[in-house]
Amino acid sequence: MPGGRIEPAALRVTGPPPLSWLAWLCAAATIIYVVGAPFWVADYPMMTEFPFHAASSSVFRHYTDAGWHFHEQFAFQMLAVPHLTLYALSAIFMIVLPPIVATKLAAALLMALLPIGLMVLCWGLRKSPFLGLWGLVPVWGVLAHWGFVDFLAALGLFAMSLGLALRVVDRPSAKVQGALIAVLVLLFFTQAYRFPFALVMLVFIGLVMHGRVDSVRGLFIPIGVASALFAVWWLTRAEMFVPKVRWVWPPDWNRMSNVGTYTADIFIGNDDSEMFRRTGLLLALTAFALLVIAVVRLRSWPKGGWVVPAHLVVGIAIVISLGLYVTLPMEIGASWYVFPREVTAALFLVPALLPNLPRKTWVHLGFVIWTAVGIAPLADFVADAHREFSTTTVHFREIVRELPQAPKLLYLVYDHQGSRAQNSPYIHLPAYAQAERGGWLSFHPAQNDTFPFRYRDAADPNAVVPPRTPVRWEWSPQQFQLDQHGDFFDWFLVRRAGSPDSLFVSDPSIQRVAHFENWWLYHRPRPSAGPPGETP
Repeated sequence: MPGGRIEPAALRVTGPPPLSWLAWLCAAATIIYVVGAPFWVADYPMMTEFPFHAASSSVFRHYTDAGWHFHEQFAFQMLAVPHLTLYALSAIFMIVLPPIVATKLAAALLMALLPIGLMVLCWGLRKSPFLGLWGLVPVWGVLAHWGFVDFLAALGLFAMSLGLALRVVDRPSAKVQGALIAVLVLLFFTQAYRFPFALVMLVFIGLVMHGRVDSVRGLFIPIGVASALFAVWWLTRAEMFVPKVRWVWPPDWNRMSNVGTYTADIFIGNDDSEMFRRTGLLLALTAFALLVIAVVRLRSWPKGGWVVPAHLVVGIAIVISLGLYVTLPMEIGASWYVFPREVTAALFLVPALLPNLPRKTWVHLGFVIWTAVGIAPLADFVADAHREFSTTTVHFREIVRELPQAPKLLYLVYDHQGSRAQNSPYIHLPAYAQAERGGWLSFHPAQNDTFPFRYRDAADPNAVVPPRTPVRWEWSPQQFQLDQHGDFFDWFLVRRAGSPDSLFVSDPSIQRVAHFENWWLYHRPRPSAGPPGETP
C-alpha cells in the first residue's frame, strides 16, 4: 500500500489486559503527582507571573459584579488577543472554589497537556503513548517558574495536533479529524503565537505524506478551519500584539552553550541543574536501551515507507524551534524572555523520536514505573522549594487581610530575598489582592494591550482607570514619586527590609496601618463618593 500501512494486529499490545490497565493507571498517577505536587504543597506557587494569572481570572469571573469594579477598568479584546484558556477555565472553577485554588487547578490541567500532548504525538507515530511520559521533564523547568503556563500548554497542544494530523492521514477517521479541529481551536485560544506553527506543520505533513498514504484529504478541513481562524485574528489583532521583531543575524550560536541556563537553572545554587542533569541521563539511558532492543529485535519501529517522513516532521519541528532559539531577540514588544522559550519547545519533542516499546504489556508497565521513578525525584525537589517559599509568604497573607474590598492599591517590591528562586516570585505577589478582593492595581499587564482585556479609554466618562506606569515599572520601584504616581491610590503596600515611611512623608494624611516583617501597609483616608459601604 502507498502508506506501508500495517495491520491492526501488529499495533496491538499483547499480554494480560489487567497489566495494561495498571500501566495506564500508573501513568495517570505519575502525571497527577508530578504536575500537582508543587501546587498542592504551597498556598502560593513560586511562579513569577502566577499572581496575575489569578487576578486576570478574577476579572473574567467578576466582571459584572459591581463591588469588584472591573467593568470600570477593563474592556475585553478576546479575539484580538485570544489568550483565554487559562483565564476562562479558572473563572469557571471560581464558581465553586476560591480564586487562588481555582487558578492553581486550571494551571495544573494546562501544564498536564505537556505529557498528554506528547503521548498523543507518539500514538500518531504508531508508537506506545507511554513514551510521551517523558514530556513531564520540562513541566517544572524555567518557563514554569516564570509562570508561562499558556506557553507550556500550547506546546502540549502543538504536539497533540501533530499526532492527530499524522493519525488522520494514516488512518482516516471523522472522530480523529474532529479532535484535530478541536485541538487547533483550543491552541488558538490558548496562545496564538504557537498557532501559526501548527498550521504550517499541518501543511508540511500533507506535503511529505502525499503519495505515501492513500489520501491526505483528511487534513483539508482542519487546515481550512485553522486558516480561517488565523485570518480573522490577523484582521482584528491588537496593534501591539505583533510588534516588529529585531532578528538576531547572523545567528547567535553561543546560546547553545546556555541551554542549561534557560531550561533548568531555576533556583539559586547548582542543585537544580544537577537534578535535571540526572533526569536527562536517565532519559539518555532509556533511549539507549530502546535502541538496543530495536536493533536486536528489529520489531520496535513500525515498518513501511511512512515511518521516516513521519519522524522527519517531528525533526523539522525541533529544528525550527532551535533556529528560533538562536535568532529571536530576548524581548519583542511587551513580551519578555522570548528566545529562551524555544529551546524548551525543541527539547520537549525529543522523546517522540525514541524507538518504540516492545508490545508486551509487562514491558509497558515496567516502562511506566521506570519513568515515574526517574521523574518523581525532580517533582519532589521542586515541591520542596515551593513549600519553603510558602512559609515566606505568611506575613503577606496576614497583611492583605487589612485591605478592604476593591482597594485602590499601589504596590512596590524592593526586597526580593526569601526564596530559592532565581527570578523573584515576590514581584507580583500583591496582585493576589485583586484576585481575592477586586479593585485597582498600580501595575497590570492590561496596560500593554497584549492581554485579552485592556484598560478602558480614560476619556470614557464611565471609566475609572489607573494611570499608566513607565516601562519595567514593577522591577524598578525606585522610580516611584508620590506626587507623580500616588494621587489615584488610597492603599500602598511595600515589601522592603527597612521602613519605607520616607516615601510618604510629603503627604501626612497617609498613615501606616500594618507592618508584618518586611511588608508595610499604608492608607490615605478619603471621603466616600458613593453609598455607605461602597469603596471610594
